[in-house]
Amino acid sequence: MTEGISMNNVSPALTMSAGKTQESVVGKDEFLKLLTFQLRSQNPLKPYDNQEFAAQLAQFSQLEQLVDIRSMIEEQIYSNNILTQTIANSALPGMIGKTALAMTDNFIHDGFSSQTLSYELPSNVASGVLEIKDDSGRIIKTIDLSGSNLNKGNHKIEWDGTNNKGETVGAGRYQFSVSGTDNNGSNYTANTYLYGKIESVRFKSEGTMLIINGTEVALNTISDISGG
Repeated sequence: MTEGISMNNVSPALTMSAGKTQESVVGKDEFLKLLTFQLRSQNPLKPYDNQEFAAQLAQFSQLEQLVDIRSMIEEQIYSNNILTQTIANSALPGMIGKTALAMTDNFIHDGFSSQTLSYELPSNVASGVLEIKDDSGRIIKTIDLSGSNLNKGNHKIEWDGTNNKGETVGAGRYQFSVSGTDNNGSNYTANTYLYGKIESVRFKSEGTMLIINGTEVALNTISDISGG
C-alpha cells in the first residue's frame, strides 16, 4: 500500500520543477525516484553534502516507519470493527419480540393499528403540542400536551390513526414532531422516538436494520431495548 508523504517534509534538494505546479503529496516510490535523480544529477566535482544526504535518508526511514505503523493500526481497527459487528449480528436475532426505543421522527402506519410515539423533554415545560404529518408534509393530527406529559423526561403518546376530523387515515409513511414553550417563554423542539416491538432484523449493505411496528430503523438509532 503506497502512502502519501508531504512535500513539506522533503528537503529542497529533492524538489524538481517541470513548469507546472507539482503535487503536494508523493508516495514512497516517487520519493526514491527523486532521491535517485538527485544522485544521478549531482556534480561529481561538487557532490552533495554527506550530512544532508544522510539526513534525507533518515527522514525517509522515519516516515516509512510511521506509515507502516499507521497501516498496522488501520488494519487492527478494521479487524476489531468486523469482530464487533459479527458479535452484534449474532446476538440480534435474540432481540426479536423485545420492546425497543428508536430515535426517529418518521414511521410507517398500516392504516388500522394504533401507534405509540415517544418524546423526551430536557426540562419541565409550560405547553406543548405533538403534530403528525403525512408524506407530503401536511399536518393531519394535532395533539395538545398537558399534565404530566409536560414534565421533564420520556413520554409516550398513543395515536389511534385518525386525523383532526376523527377520520381514519390510510396506510403510509408519516412524520411527527413535538414543540412548544418552556417556563421561561422560550420555544423548544423535543427529541422524538418510535416505540414498539422488534419484529425482524435485516442485514443490508448500508448497515443492520431493525423493524419496529413495520418501520425500518437503523441499529445505531436504538436507545433502549427491554424485555417483551
